[in-house]
Amino acid sequence: MNGSKQSAMAGRGTVLAAVALALVAGPACRSGAPRAKAGAPMAPPDLLRAFVGQTLILRHRGDDKTVGLKRGQLASLSGECDVVVEVRSAAFERGTARLNLQMIGRPRLARRGARQERCGSDQPQTLLTVSGFEAGASANDLQSALGEVLQTPEAYLRAHGITFDLPAAAPAAAATPIPAPTAEHLLAARPERLLWADAIRQDPAHRVRHEGQVEIEGVVGPDGRLHDVRLLTPLSVEHEESVRRVLPAWRFQPGRRGAERVAVRVREQFVFRIYF
Repeated sequence: MNGSKQSAMAGRGTVLAAVALALVAGPACRSGAPRAKAGAPMAPPDLLRAFVGQTLILRHRGDDKTVGLKRGQLASLSGECDVVVEVRSAAFERGTARLNLQMIGRPRLARRGARQERCGSDQPQTLLTVSGFEAGASANDLQSALGEVLQTPEAYLRAHGITFDLPAAAPAAAATPIPAPTAEHLLAARPERLLWADAIRQDPAHRVRHEGQVEIEGVVGPDGRLHDVRLLTPLSVEHEESVRRVLPAWRFQPGRRGAERVAVRVREQFVFRIYF
């Protein structure tokens, strides 16, 4: 066999080998990505997702841009600045919880002799980092520990010796406007304000500084929370939003007619402050 024939046969052999290899590898190539190994661990659940969007109270350190703590330090945390915050994001990784908090107001207690917060500079954002958890910590573990420094309104009241254990109205009930109180209801004991929050907003343009009273009208339901709120003080859309964001922190001792808790319409005033 001459050299030219040997070269042609070798070329055809190379092509056939390439085709055979493509047929074997074809399904894997078409998948676009390697298959996961059997028994490979799944991505961990987002254990702090329930915190995002909540209106809570950051204890003691509301005038700090960053708050870094270890789990064992939470019960002994000190400081004199409590602020109402909205949780913007939260994540848990390698035993550390990280929460980005936006300050939206300052809590106020109606109880006589309640401590007045002494805060330094307003901090529009605070990064709260708590380390020292087990890598396999559960959502309940995290919520229980973080509750020492990032409290619900009920826990905040309890920390100040005030019991409030009324559950919020069920979502279906909350979506339905509470009927306007009747004349008989108006004779009920007026709701008592236990916890409220003054609203605070940073001017993004760093030009406006203002402090004044705003007035709202709403219904305090049998659950001790505000419903159907209407602002009586004219405000821009952005400023009205800032005022409304602190209202979920408010708690009342509900109005009563005898032993029955009843809905009562109220008007309330509180402070709205803009800073830069």
